[in-house]
Amino acid sequence: MTAALRTPTVSKVKPRRKGLAALWSHRTMRRLTQLGVFLFIAFIAVRHTLVGEAGATITASWEAYCPMGGLESLYKFVISGGKTVPHVHLSNMVLLVATLAVALVARNSFCGWICPLGFIQEMVSSFSTFVQKKAPPVRRAVKALKTRGARLAVLDRPLRFLKYGVLIWVVGGAAVYGFMVFRDVDPWAGLWGLLELSFTFGTVVLLIVLVASLFVERPWCRYACPLGAATGLVGKLSPFYLKREASACTNCAICSRACPMGLPVHKAETIKHADCVGCLDCVGECPREGALELKVGLPIVAK
Repeated sequence: MTAALRTPTVSKVKPRRKGLAALWSHRTMRRLTQLGVFLFIAFIAVRHTLVGEAGATITASWEAYCPMGGLESLYKFVISGGKTVPHVHLSNMVLLVATLAVALVARNSFCGWICPLGFIQEMVSSFSTFVQKKAPPVRRAVKALKTRGARLAVLDRPLRFLKYGVLIWVVGGAAVYGFMVFRDVDPWAGLWGLLELSFTFGTVVLLIVLVASLFVERPWCRYACPLGAATGLVGKLSPFYLKREASACTNCAICSRACPMGLPVHKAETIKHADCVGCLDCVGECPREGALELKVGLPIVAK
């Protein structure tokens, strides 16, 4: 009798969403949020360009809405009692504090749900996937390139530490020299500089990032973004994390393929990696109910 009551629990396959449920999936909501933020910044940038510097009191530049400026000016702001480096507004400091506060609660979800540069990279990757599906020759060519470059995969892990070096350079450089040392190589600044026909090294970096996004999802976020490095570190203190239930998981690796940051989700017991952008695409794509669940626990500790 007791043995009969201890029958193993079989995880259920999630039914495919249909109709309105599919329309309002978490991925759709995430895309709409990202698109809304991007369109808002684009509107601000275009309006500011049309008005010009003379109308700065009418409309702020796009830089006033970027937490990255707050990160670069953080040291000077603290030691000088509220002063900032050039091109940094008080709004940048407020947005930085808000971004770090979000990281304390929801880990790196700013990168996955709000960051417009991350959104652009994802759109380029989605376009690449769409073209490959519709054009077999392109798919074969991309597959051949990835096969030839497979040996470079060993560099993925060490290259992910590069963004922490960039973070030190960004904050330390601004502290030492008194200006934004990162601005001229920032791909985000390079994008909006095109509105003023300004071409900097940041424009070149932007082009490299966009081309790389055709083959690798979110290359800038994985390897070079200093803001993502900062929010990822702060996010380590968040009590929320994803847990993979081994009893429900079939190791199909669908979750890992869905991860835009290339994390091996199907092999992890808990997903607390600093690179996780909190997009929840792995949860949405997982075919097994209960295999991936959002949990609350002690920060940093695995269990």
